[in-house]
Amino acid sequence: MMEIHRSWRYAYLVISALLRKYRIALVVGLLVGIAGSIGFFRFLPIISRYFFRPTEHIAIVGEFTPTTLPMSIQKRVTRGLTDIAPDGSAIPALATNWEISQEGREYIFTLDTTAVWHTGKTVTSADINYNIRNVTFTPLDSRTIKVTLEEPFSPFLTLVSKPIFQRGLRGVGEYKVSGIRLNGDSVVYLKLTGASNMSLPNLEYRFYRTEASAILAYKLGNVDIVEDIAGPGEISGWANTTLRTHTKNDRIVAIYFNLKNPFLGQKSVRQALAYAVPQFDVPRVQSPISSSSWAYNDRVRTYAFDRERAQRLLGESTNGELIITTFSQYLDTAQKIAESWSALGIRTVVKVENAVPDDYQVLISAQDIPPDPDQYPFWHQTQEQTNITGYENVKIDKLLEDGRRELDPEKRKVIYADFARYLTEDVPVVFLYHPTLYTVRRSK
Repeated sequence: MMEIHRSWRYAYLVISALLRKYRIALVVGLLVGIAGSIGFFRFLPIISRYFFRPTEHIAIVGEFTPTTLPMSIQKRVTRGLTDIAPDGSAIPALATNWEISQEGREYIFTLDTTAVWHTGKTVTSADINYNIRNVTFTPLDSRTIKVTLEEPFSPFLTLVSKPIFQRGLRGVGEYKVSGIRLNGDSVVYLKLTGASNMSLPNLEYRFYRTEASAILAYKLGNVDIVEDIAGPGEISGWANTTLRTHTKNDRIVAIYFNLKNPFLGQKSVRQALAYAVPQFDVPRVQSPISSSSWAYNDRVRTYAFDRERAQRLLGESTNGELIITTFSQYLDTAQKIAESWSALGIRTVVKVENAVPDDYQVLISAQDIPPDPDQYPFWHQTQEQTNITGYENVKIDKLLEDGRRELDPEKRKVIYADFARYLTEDVPVVFLYHPTLYTVRRSK
């Protein structure tokens, strides 16, 4: 007992001596520790959000380069001078306002002074250059830029809605690019993190060439979300899996006729085939211009299913044979149409391809609709690369030319109403429906 007592007494004396010698340092250390603990617990939520943000693993179908990423991704990272309203008109974005002069040849844009690049640098007029052919961008001062066109071009304001990036895919949006991997020129992985809002989840995108490979990645647990696919297949019935559907109103699935084919070059034959298209479970599209567009007009020729009328228009021209070329996602649609046309007396078969052949007869595919009603690339006879039907009509050409030069929206409405009416009367294409797309998400 005496030895234990002496040991405790010795420890007490040592500790007392140390406290007397280092009392100031110990007091300061204690205060720093208390302050550090308070600060740690106060900033713990912020630290957690920054270092342990939830991450969404997303599959995207398609091949993209860093400059052709899906618009849904681009708009998370940055903005253009303008943005597009639901009706297709231009609204302010990086430019807060603009003035048009010189009969549509000159635009003066005033920039948003609060816009800041992800580098922390304020956006200035010197940063804006879209490299558009025959268009000159001239900074007037740090926040004002003059744009000069050689000829009036009424869709110009929607053209400059294209998001603007600095080198390294830096932008001004709520997200910034924090990681990217390429296979050749194609993006295979992209990571976005919140630029300033630390409560935003990280977004990790993986890119797959086909829907089948994206769905397989979901099955294997490599991704938890598959965006915008034509069909979810068996995983739609999986437990802990939810489906969100939306109609893509800026895309039309349609039947394109090759007008260089002697049989299909006959207007009456094309109209007959249009009347023999069966009904589908989705609303029919009647016009080349989106029904949500400010320029939409429903006074066009429509082609509700009418077998007797189709038979009358065909007359004796029922000995032909047709091949419908399509892609796998539209196979069911193509087969239903082929059955209906075969019942009309025109033997029709379906062929699935991965690309559009030059010598197709009938093509079922989808076409994205531009936000502006201008459809010059698709239907003007000079546009050999994009006018895939080979359609030629001088009246349509004139309307498309006038629509590009006219700045008055009301006058443009009249022009494009005439365009849609003449096009549907000539029927180089039969519009079918807006596709329904699915987003698959794994429930937590």
